[in-house]
Amino acid sequence: MAKSKIATFASKRPPYFWWVLGHALAACLCALSWILSLQIFNHPERQQNYAILKKIGRAPEPIEFGALEAPAGDSLLPNAIYKNYAAYAAPENNQKLTKLNTRLLRAYLQNYTEEFKPVYIEGDYHVLQVKPLQNTDLMYPGFVIRAQAFIQSDNLGNAGPYPVIIEYICPCENTASFTWAKPGNSLRVQKIPHCASILHVSMLGTSDEPIINLTVVSLTYNDIAIGVSRQVDLTAPKKINLDGSLPLFPNSITE
Repeated sequence: MAKSKIATFASKRPPYFWWVLGHALAACLCALSWILSLQIFNHPERQQNYAILKKIGRAPEPIEFGALEAPAGDSLLPNAIYKNYAAYAAPENNQKLTKLNTRLLRAYLQNYTEEFKPVYIEGDYHVLQVKPLQNTDLMYPGFVIRAQAFIQSDNLGNAGPYPVIIEYICPCENTASFTWAKPGNSLRVQKIPHCASILHVSMLGTSDEPIINLTVVSLTYNDIAIGVSRQVDLTAPKKINLDGSLPLFPNSITE
């Protein structure tokens, strides 16, 4: 019986050929495994990667930084926030905004150990809405405060609403504390002690008259004062769910 082409090919190769081929395949598999591992560990913001990291017990967990130990980063007042992000409202910048939000989430999950530094917010805000976090949200348990920036609009010292909205995520064990914040309450955010870092940027309004909508979370998880006499003791989130979507409120400040 005539030999097959494969058998003929194999019989004409010296023994070391198969040794070299086996080692070459092993090297390729090692390189592929190394590349895939880098992709998984360097991009925990991807749902599939984070799920793998959780299964092997290597999913990153948020660190509770001290107020003076939080990662260095710029802090922005409402007028600077608007100046920095208003351009993203243009339709041609949608892809840039998506990339920015990917980097913001990745940096938070990695506790800002890479080159991308946090951007903190400051200023005076008035509460618009409050709602408890669900286990389907990005973080759980706790609640989220939606508030609008108020800045001095004239020389008389009168403060008025400004087109910057924040969603201040408040991870905490006391899930009933969300009832303490009421629409109209004041909320003052300062770099120290709050270190409220931008986690996500979205747009309300129109491309011509955008309203900047920021989702933020404290890196120090210090108490946050609500109104005149209430303080909420925040803690690092117990659960991160990358299936949860941002922003956390509907795309309208009236809904």
